[in-house]
Amino acid sequence: MTEKDYIAQLFRVRRERFGISDDIYWGWFNPDDGSVEWKTWRHADADGMGGFANILRPLGFPCDPLPICNENKVPSWLEIFRASKENPRPAALKQINWKQTYAYSPDSMRMPEVAFLTREETIALKEKGKNQKLNYSNLAFSALNRVVAKKLVNGDDPYYWFIGVNIRGATNIRNEQFNQVSGINLPIYPDSDAAHWQQQMRLALKSKSHWATWKLANIGKYIGDGGLALVYRLSTNSSHFAGSCSVMGDWPLPDERNPEINNNRLLCAAGPGTANYPINSSLVGWNGATTLTLKLHPYICEDQTLIKTLVNAWRDEILRDL
Repeated sequence: MTEKDYIAQLFRVRRERFGISDDIYWGWFNPDDGSVEWKTWRHADADGMGGFANILRPLGFPCDPLPICNENKVPSWLEIFRASKENPRPAALKQINWKQTYAYSPDSMRMPEVAFLTREETIALKEKGKNQKLNYSNLAFSALNRVVAKKLVNGDDPYYWFIGVNIRGATNIRNEQFNQVSGINLPIYPDSDAAHWQQQMRLALKSKSHWATWKLANIGKYIGDGGLALVYRLSTNSSHFAGSCSVMGDWPLPDERNPEINNNRLLCAAGPGTANYPINSSLVGWNGATTLTLKLHPYICEDQTLIKTLVNAWRDEILRDL
């Protein structure tokens, strides 16, 4: 049977039926002047790893094989149900009390902004995580959450962040360009620290929440484009999240065939967003350094200056205790 990318189908239906872009922005960040020449690829064409491979291979980086997860199969619904019962998770309302929202047109957008951690700062961040038995990404994203909550959110109620999860190697999908990333929704408080993020992450993975998300995202296989459009329209009206946090890996992948890197530019990227997921953030490692990329939907962002202010505040918050 011919393989089909049902995640791509979902992104295509959103674009065609609702005018929602699935563009992933990427570029080379110049740390000397902060400039980026932004380009895009469509999420319907490739996920983050597949997209980076398409960018880097023409430059001589083999990117082979692409990283796989530590699971070896897609669990059944019964296994997911049992795991969720054995690992109950706290819940939050799928609503956020934004301090300010703005009217926007379907084709309006804000561009990503980038800050970066040097090699030395990246090493210090990872060493801090190791010493505290925390993943460095949880240190970074909890810092982002505190920054944006202080500026954009009213109250102390928890809300959800969507965290991407690599599932390559477990899906048995042969076409490496097909989307093979799922995700989990983490209930997070405005002042949650990295330990709380990691606790919620581990609990979500034990409950196999990412596999429930994967199976639901592939529902187009059974209900077609029309059914997908209906489900999306109904769920969009009742579900609102802070946004997405993506760990897009350390590049280039280790390989003795890699060419020498003789410039200081850094790879960066940011995923698509909607009014329901208005904050898009990513960590991308390049040649030992790390880019922090932030993009806000115009629903919660009046101008580009706010994004630049917040991405710099994110960097400062990460570095504050290093």
